[in-house]
Amino acid sequence: MKLDKMIVALTISIFLIAGIFSFAYEYYAGLNVDFNLVGLVPAAFLGWATYDALGGGSKGVIEGILSNMSGVAWSVVIILIWDYGFDYSLIGAFVSVAFGAGAMVFQAHLKRLRFVPGTFIGASAFFALGANINGTTLWPTVLGLLLGVFLGLISDVFANYLNAKSTAKKTS
Repeated sequence: MKLDKMIVALTISIFLIAGIFSFAYEYYAGLNVDFNLVGLVPAAFLGWATYDALGGGSKGVIEGILSNMSGVAWSVVIILIWDYGFDYSLIGAFVSVAFGAGAMVFQAHLKRLRFVPGTFIGASAFFALGANINGTTLWPTVLGLLLGVFLGLISDVFANYLNAKSTAKKTS
């Protein structure tokens, strides 16, 4: 098996950045501060996945953020329709989720919102963290997704740096 230098550089980069990020979150959580960020880490990894699925770079940042945040927004709409329109009834679940899921796909007509998986990732993160329209769910979801996109960018930049250093050593 021949090792791909860029994959090795990405492995090292992600190993370090993911570890430091998770450690920092656990340290923060251990401080028992009032600002609840439970769920931040899984949301961040979902944002990171969105960035990578888009191929990284500026496209990964811009379309990753826009698609993830639109997913969160559509999730809020789903909850509002289900709550205020249908008092959390069974038929309300059908109508609100059907409307929201359809809207998440239909918005792909807009160039910057065409990455439907990223929209569903944003929505899924919100629902997985509790689907409450309050700071307990919204803050960790939004901050986590945003941090994840930027962690993806940082891991790319660092991996490219490591790869360039590795390649430069061989040519010297």
